[in-house]
Amino acid sequence: MSEYWIKISETEDEELNRHHYLITAESESEAKKSALKFMEHFIDDEEHPEKIENGYTFYNKAVVVRLESVKETTKEKFKEFLLKLHTINMT
Repeated sequence: MSEYWIKISETEDEELNRHHYLITAESESEAKKSALKFMEHFIDDEEHPEKIENGYTFYNKAVVVRLESVKETTKEKFKEFLLKLHTINMT
């Protein structure tokens, strides 16, 4: 099994947010399937999201969630990215 870095974009009222997840899967295509299944339930209180290419829309297309990329990685590289993303360097 390999680790895959999943990048998801979420757009609401023209505001873009990016989300990063790590998935363990047998292949890149399996990782993509798992990511799309996860994204289908991205917003808990929306029972019937609309399927679009590489994602879903929620709340009558007010929120768009798309799978931006799937890339093989390691847990260490993913942790390094998260540490850089959430570290404030004051020097």
